[in-house]
Amino acid sequence: MGPRWFPGALAAGLLAGLAAPAPAAAPDRLELFRTLTRERLGAATSAAETERAVSELYELVDAEVLDSLRGGEAFASLVFIRERLETLTEAWGGATLRVLRIPGAGERPPLTIGLYTLSGVEGSASLRLYEGTGEGAALAASSTHDGLLDAQAWPVGPDRVARVLALWSGPPAAHGARPLRAELWESRERVRRVWSSAAQWPDGLWAADWRAQPGELIVRYSPSYPGWKPACPGQTEHEDHYRLAPSGGFVLARRQVSNGWHRDLGAAADRVFRALAGGDERVLAQLVPAPALRARLPRRLVPEAVCEQAAGPRGAVTMAATELRDGRRVPWALSWTRVAAGWRLHAATAVLQ
Repeated sequence: MGPRWFPGALAAGLLAGLAAPAPAAAPDRLELFRTLTRERLGAATSAAETERAVSELYELVDAEVLDSLRGGEAFASLVFIRERLETLTEAWGGATLRVLRIPGAGERPPLTIGLYTLSGVEGSASLRLYEGTGEGAALAASSTHDGLLDAQAWPVGPDRVARVLALWSGPPAAHGARPLRAELWESRERVRRVWSSAAQWPDGLWAADWRAQPGELIVRYSPSYPGWKPACPGQTEHEDHYRLAPSGGFVLARRQVSNGWHRDLGAAADRVFRALAGGDERVLAQLVPAPALRARLPRRLVPEAVCEQAAGPRGAVTMAATELRDGRRVPWALSWTRVAAGWRLHAATAVLQ
């Protein structure tokens, strides 16, 4: 007999048409779900307590899904599973529990995808991948992170591999970019993660835009480089086009670079600041051609986090810096021009003497 709390209309219809019994469920699972959300999750005072409560809640959700997947064809349908999960969300409105499916190809079992989030609970957006139906159904993998979770279930191609692209995105920062984490999962001999943006950007990815379709992910972002400043116009941006590799995972197929001049300018300025601090006259002679200017530059000159001012697309660019002089901070304006060999410092003025 089905769980006592399961909505009557669908349960009655399914049970009337089936000879096999509905999958059994622990009668107190719904009440335990309420208790965990009210007493454990709501009363958590530390990140560790919250993490434990979230883990236990998702174990209950996993049990509900697996009961259905192991209960036979009709009970393993998405309609049936969604009805069961709706009862949990009615018990606590802060849970969002979605399920998708990629049908199996050939002898490979179907892949059921759970997308779970607990409203207002950081780090609770969880991707759950359940493999198979019948007695062998199991939770094959899970991945839980912070942010708004979305996923694309890509159709099985000629290689008969099921793929899921999961995306976790956070709120926009002042400069408009959002933290983004992307993971590509494949079901071959087993379910495994074959690509992650965390491996590509270990310090985190802040994306201005992204889009995906089966077999492709496109991400536009500002790479980290010397001279990058948040919210400043004209900074270097990359648009990376990733495509599926024959062996699995993503490979970078193409990169479009916008405003690459800003990255090159930042690299040249960084070399000048380092050369001044280290007394590297060879580098200074290369990047500051005028001997008189090199002689006037203070050795304790550091960059400032102020947007550069450009005089037109090909004109000089003025950069802010600060001299550390006798316990005072003296502002300087550094003027750069671009020649065939790259950026060169051609003028520098102390703004306040």
